[in-house]
This record gives sequence, structure tokens and C-alpha cells, in this order.
Amino acid sequence: MLATLPRDLRVEAIKALTLRSVQVSFLTAILAPAVLAVASGASLDPLHAEGFPAASHGFETAGFAQPLVILIAALIVGSEYSDGQLRTSLLANPRRIRFIAAKFAVIAGFAALVGAVSIGIAVLGKRAVLAERGILPFDFTAEMLSNLLGVALNFGLIALIAAALTLLARTVIVALIVLVPLVLGLSISLVPFLPALKFLPDLAGIQLLMPYPREMGLLEPGVGAVVMACWAIVLGGGSWIVFRGRDVSG
Repeated sequence: MLATLPRDLRVEAIKALTLRSVQVSFLTAILAPAVLAVASGASLDPLHAEGFPAASHGFETAGFAQPLVILIAALIVGSEYSDGQLRTSLLANPRRIRFIAAKFAVIAGFAALVGAVSIGIAVLGKRAVLAERGILPFDFTAEMLSNLLGVALNFGLIALIAAALTLLARTVIVALIVLVPLVLGLSISLVPFLPALKFLPDLAGIQLLMPYPREMGLLEPGVGAVVMACWAIVLGGGSWIVFRGRDVSG
């Protein structure tokens, strides 16, 4: 398996990047946070700027890129079913564990890349707009670099969760219906009434994107990353178990 892994990764990456829907989603996920960050910086009220930590500028756009990362993951997996490609894929790579491992690895890698590049550009863009207020564009602190890695980790994990849900359901729609409302803020508004919601995958890792006030009762970034990873492992393992005995090509 290890000997053929580079080839399997290359094949899955090429398949993903040749999908027009993935290309458009990928480009949008890279550019949208930067546009939002620049617009946010240009409209920032100087009277309220002091209350926003300088190290967090640009990171507030990460939540807007998450739905696109979920869409990318769902499209890469769902395309195997929507265009009837699965039979050909399994004929070319009959070892299902190799096939799914390579696909999930490519999805996680693409998602992490989107996180690092898109939010990195967003941070630079917003700080460039705010340069006249003494915020230097390239003055990255260790805290900011750590936060950028947290965004990449969060995007990689949420993409794996989306991929697993898509594999289980054999359709793109389920992952979008389940995950997109959560990452857009549906669950965070209910945390004060249902504290257990902080263990949902979207809220568990939300502080990997940017710091939230302690009084909101959210998990710390490290703990949240572990919880998100557990969701990814459980759902990924479950989807593999189901897939292993399903969709057998004739």
C-alpha cells in the first residue's frame, strides 16, 4: 500500500482538480476571505477598532470560507456517484482502503491549503488597509502564525467530516444540509441554553479559527482540535466500514 500511495494521491488530486465545480469552489474559497477582509478593514470604525485585537484582523473571515471547504470535500467524494465514475475508479484501484485513504488525504490536504493560503491573504489584505493606523501588514507574531496553523487544521478536519458524510450518504446534499448551517452560526447561538452543543464538530474547533470570549463557554483550541479529530475518525471509520461492503462493481 505504501509503495503505491504517491501514485494514488496523484491520481486523486488530478481527478479532483479536473472537476469544474471544484475549480470554481477552490478559487472562490481562496479569494472570498481576502475580499471580505479588505472590505472589513476599509469600513472599520476607528471608535471601535481598539476593542478588536490586532492579532485577529483578517481571521474573522475564516468562518465564511468554511462552507466552501465543506462544498469542495463533498463535491470530490460525491462526483464519484453523480457522474458514475465510481466503477471506473474501483477498476483502476480495487483496493478500497487505498482508494478512500488517498481520496481523504487529498481532501484534507486541499482544505488545509485553502485555510493557510486564503486566510493568510486575508490577514495581509486587511492589515495593509489598516497600515495607516499603525498595523504593519507583514508584522506577523507567533500568535498569528499559530492561529493560521489552527485554521488549516480546522479546515482539514471539517473537510474530512464532510467527506465522510458524503461517502455515507452517496450524495453531496447531506453534508451541505448538515454542516453548512452549523458553521454559519446556527449552533453557537444555542450554546448558552444547551452547553453540550460545544462538542459538535463546528463548535469544538471554532477557536482554532480565532479566539472567542471565555464567557461563551467554548472548548479551548487544543481540546477542540481533539474533539474534531474524534468526529473525523469516527465518521471516517464508519463511512469506510459501510463503503467496504457497498457499491460493489459488477
